[in-house]
Amino acid sequence: MASIAAHAMWFHRPFRADEWFLYDQESPIATGGRGLARGRIYDTDGRLLVSVVQEGLFRKLGQ
Repeated sequence: MASIAAHAMWFHRPFRADEWFLYDQESPIATGGRGLARGRIYDTDGRLLVSVVQEGLFRKLGQ
């Protein structure tokens, strides 16, 4: 079972939502039932549009 503990998005510049984007995501750590994910969204010219951070909680079912 997983749930989201916290998340945030930072919009760095205006953009159109009907265009193509690259979403680059990494999870630098997951330990002790918690995990962190970081993401970056770029436009087709390679400009950073949005930064994303999310923390999640993970538990085995039945515990």
